[in-house]
Amino acid sequence: MAFTIASARGLRENLEVLRVRLLQHRHSALLLALVVAFAIRPLVGDQGFAPLAFSFALIMLMLVSLYTVQIDELLGDREKLIAQRKRGNKIGWLLAVPAIAERFLIVITPSRYVMISGMAFWFLFFSYITWNELRAVLKQKEVTGETISLSISIYLLLGMTWTVLYVVLYYANPHAFAFGTAPELSASKIFPVMLYFSLTTISTVGFGDITPVSLQARYAAVAEAITGQFYLAILVARLVGLYMSRSASRDADGG
Repeated sequence: MAFTIASARGLRENLEVLRVRLLQHRHSALLLALVVAFAIRPLVGDQGFAPLAFSFALIMLMLVSLYTVQIDELLGDREKLIAQRKRGNKIGWLLAVPAIAERFLIVITPSRYVMISGMAFWFLFFSYITWNELRAVLKQKEVTGETISLSISIYLLLGMTWTVLYVVLYYANPHAFAFGTAPELSASKIFPVMLYFSLTTISTVGFGDITPVSLQARYAAVAEAITGQFYLAILVARLVGLYMSRSASRDADGG
């Protein structure tokens, strides 16, 4: 009996240590989850368990994202901010539950309606997470490793958000994009292809092998490219400002 109690106490202590470490490095954890979600399909390919592994990576990314945005520091009127956090948590889970359900429903009933509605919830969810993380990076007071991880995560989240939007546009209109000489894509292969297109668009590389054809797709691509450039400009200015402010404070203290 004593051994069982000691074991339970040790497990609680280990979980608390893990929680504290994850709290301190939550933005690095989010960045890692994003990198895994981006890299898993190229690594495992399109055959066999690849779609299942990708769905699992997306769900894990969702859970890490929800945890990250729920535990940001409370600054200001605590009661008001706690109420805002609770409301934000409800919004996050209201968007997350239908999105998670879509990952299971497409295996059971892979209908076009399920895909469009599910991807719409994924789009709203990533938009919500990206907005919250953008607000968090603007509240940072100094440049740290976590600040850098947060900044990179937002850039990748922008790419993921537009990826889902492109998938929704493709499901709504299969002729919204031209894929050149590539064969017709199946529903299970469209996500990684659109992720590739999104990353080349936000980075303004633009290889030209995938072309937006419909008006909605064209404007979405232009909006992503502009957003990516504005984000980088604002981010660099913000980080430089934080660094200069910290350096000035140190010089003043030293003087």
